[in-house]
Amino acid sequence: MFESFRAQFRQFVADRSGTRFQQRYRRRTERPGGIVRKSLIFALATLLVLIGLLLLVLPGPGLLVIVIGAGLFAEESLLIARLLDRIDLLLTRRVRRWRAARAARASR
Repeated sequence: MFESFRAQFRQFVADRSGTRFQQRYRRRTERPGGIVRKSLIFALATLLVLIGLLLLVLPGPGLLVIVIGAGLFAEESLLIARLLDRIDLLLTRRVRRWRAARAARASR
């Protein structure tokens, strides 16, 4: 069971930044699934996001839990997958710029 999760995560990380969540959504929609499964995924994702919001003010990994919940939403909704891909692309670009600026300061 865990090997399946690892393989899915490796595939997710291997996908190009800015398309990861949409590719995950497309792979998910290729497999059969019913309205009950989709409803359960949305309920679990909502629960995770709410718990993550609570953990932002309480001790715990709030952002991580929110990201996991958002990822579950993106697995079932193309609109949310596109939004998360834009956020992913924006964060990737900012991290690249930050690393380049840090390397430039270190080389002086």
